[in-house]
Amino acid sequence: MKARMAYCSACDKQVEVMVRPDLPAGQEATAEDLVCLAHGETCTGDLCPVFTVPTEEMKRRLEDNR
Repeated sequence: MKARMAYCSACDKQVEVMVRPDLPAGQEATAEDLVCLAHGETCTGDLCPVFTVPTEEMKRRLEDNR
């Protein structure tokens, strides 16, 4: 799993994000394939400003990819 940094306006700082590890090689990632690794630690809103999804959706993605 390779993490990258992205700016989160809800946290007002850079957060780690990753692409689903089971994404087939060579396939371009979509917003559905991205996971914020800071979710639940410093996330304060009802909508993820990085990926524009409800926090419950990001929570599910994070749990599915741990």
